[in-house]
Amino acid sequence: MYAVSFSLLAAQIHADSYGLTLRAPDGTAIKPFLLDTVRVPTINTITSNVTQSNETAFILDPIIAGATIAWQLFQLLTGTYIFNLIYLFAGASPLVISIIAGITILYVFLAINALIAKIRGV
Repeated sequence: MYAVSFSLLAAQIHADSYGLTLRAPDGTAIKPFLLDTVRVPTINTITSNVTQSNETAFILDPIIAGATIAWQLFQLLTGTYIFNLIYLFAGASPLVISIIAGITILYVFLAINALIAKIRGV
């Protein structure tokens, strides 16, 4: 899952270099927030929003943007980003969501077990 997450990120980066947008079967664009904020016009828009006189926006916008980027990086590093993509490709039926949730919980449990074993030197 770790390798597939980074493979899809690499595919998105290559698609961006050719001006293409990867899409799920239902037409939803598969583009992480991290890649969206790399574009200069988007960065300029975000910085202009941060410098507004609204104190709430001034405080919350950078925090929310940073938290979103940190969450996506965490998902990429743990290999769980692929489950978001599976959800996009599979659709939003309750059966599919429950299957994806079960697989995700099992994956996280096994990843924690592997981490503990690695720390203990087993």
